[in-house]
Amino acid sequence: MSKKIDYSHNKKIENNSFGNGTQIADVIVNNCVKQEEQQDRAVYKPEPVWRSPFTLAVLTWMSCIIGILSLLPLGKMIRSVTTLFSGSLETLNTNDIQISSLAFVVLFLLLMITLTVRRIANLQTRHPLICNFAISGYGKKIVIEKIHIEKCPKCGGKMKYYNRPIEWMNKIYSDGKVKREVTKRIPVLECKRNSDHYYVVDYAEDRV
Repeated sequence: MSKKIDYSHNKKIENNSFGNGTQIADVIVNNCVKQEEQQDRAVYKPEPVWRSPFTLAVLTWMSCIIGILSLLPLGKMIRSVTTLFSGSLETLNTNDIQISSLAFVVLFLLLMITLTVRRIANLQTRHPLICNFAISGYGKKIVIEKIHIEKCPKCGGKMKYYNRPIEWMNKIYSDGKVKREVTKRIPVLECKRNSDHYYVVDYAEDRV
């Protein structure tokens, strides 16, 4: 988004002839429009604040190990359910079930986090966190960045970097209450003075 684009090659006139007036007007208007588009852009600069030791290879091994470990409490839970349906209530230990369930939930959450971070490292993308911080997979290595943003090009206000909701659906419950559920978000630079002043950021853009 903050890349400077050279529009000097918009149109080439052959034989040093401008042709008719329509062609001249088209060249002038085309250049003016593109200059306005170039000026009306939010500018940001990421600053790496922590380069983690978690590379793509490390995250791949971590996801495999956590996935295998999660099978242990899952196996205990399956045996407990089998024991319950077989009618052997004497051998059923509720404490073991609770511990196994808790361990499985924790390992499953860790696995989901690891797979998500691994995907970021594999695709080398950037995603907003909080307070203008971002997580990046540049170089197939997890990096935490601070996003420095210039003022809003429209009104001069301060801007923030976050995931803006763009699609949602309304869920209606039996009691008549309506809850909005966001189904899609995109990373943007948004003005704090006017939320209508926002600029989409390409999460696959290389900025490190």
